[in-house]
Amino acid sequence: MADPRDSDTSHSVLQIESLETHKDATSDKEKEVVRESKKRWRLSSMRFKNGLAYWLLVSANYISLSVGNASATLLAKFYFMHGGSRRWVSTLIQSAGFPLLFIPWAIAYCLNPSSTYRPFSCFSPRVLLCTVLLGLLLGFDNFLFAWGISYIPVSISALLLSSQLAFTALFSRLIVKQPMNFPTLNCIFVLTFSSALVGSSGSHERPAGVSNFHYVLGVLCTIGAACFFGLYLPLLQLLNDYLREKKKVAMSFMQVLETQIVILAIATVFSCVGMLVGGDFGKLKTESEEFDLGQVKYWLCLVFGAVSWQMALVGIAGMTFLASSLVSGICVTALIPAGVLAPWVFFHEGLNSDKVFAAVMSMWGFSSYLFGEYKQKQKELNSKAKSGNSQS
Repeated sequence: MADPRDSDTSHSVLQIESLETHKDATSDKEKEVVRESKKRWRLSSMRFKNGLAYWLLVSANYISLSVGNASATLLAKFYFMHGGSRRWVSTLIQSAGFPLLFIPWAIAYCLNPSSTYRPFSCFSPRVLLCTVLLGLLLGFDNFLFAWGISYIPVSISALLLSSQLAFTALFSRLIVKQPMNFPTLNCIFVLTFSSALVGSSGSHERPAGVSNFHYVLGVLCTIGAACFFGLYLPLLQLLNDYLREKKKVAMSFMQVLETQIVILAIATVFSCVGMLVGGDFGKLKTESEEFDLGQVKYWLCLVFGAVSWQMALVGIAGMTFLASSLVSGICVTALIPAGVLAPWVFFHEGLNSDKVFAAVMSMWGFSSYLFGEYKQKQKELNSKAKSGNSQS
């Protein structure tokens, strides 16, 4: 007589095998869905980059970067020229306007109501840790910039900051494996030489009341800011690439804004801690009362400075997302003439032969890099064409 337990056991085994078969089939279906989704995203991404919408978005980001960068730098110097002296306040202003980014974020969300994406859902613990570290890096970079701009003229600062393209090219090679060629190396050399020229020959233009020591400190802090920003851009690109390739996130401009919001929020916390340690919060009222142009213009300077910095940083993040970190660095470097001429127009800074020569050197380095990128793209297109012909 057969044992009923044997029948139950065999029935359980069959159930388990059936469940495993169903699970494997479901897993295969899920993998196929992921593959199809990734394929569709790649095709739509290629069509997007060749379409009008892509170039409109690129243009909007570059306009935001250009206007924001020029006005933010001028307002930062304006603050120190008319009685402002709190460098942590200047640091805070560079990131404290991040709540304004919720406006374009909300618009992007409303324009795509059928999307299944949940806001801020791409922030796994690892991604969140990366954004926190990027926020701290950006906060320290803002601090160095605030120290630099408080001691040196705006035009000198703009020329020194052009060296960030050299740092961006170097760190892009190390971090995201960006190809390095002779024009890129020439760009690094020329921009480094240009920065050294400005730093050594511009001391006779130091603002009144600034000692030689403080002028040199301002130059070193500005070069340090260029270096850290050159590190920040490839790391931001690396984070975007990680979300695309590892997390299988079809990155949109909304995710770029979310990443930027978190990074700037951390940079703001970093600045607030510095202000608390320095006791700057309690001195804001006194400083606004002693501002040369009055309290109203003091607060307007800070508010418009915060708005300008957000325009610049969103433009940079957008260009990094749409193109690469190096393209962002190129876009910033292309603003060198504006960075030299704007202080001459608004602050009546001197425009001597050293500055003009340094600006020409910087633009030479910039042009050299553009030429190298053009030749590299041509080489890649030719190799693809040859491989396509050989296959056919």
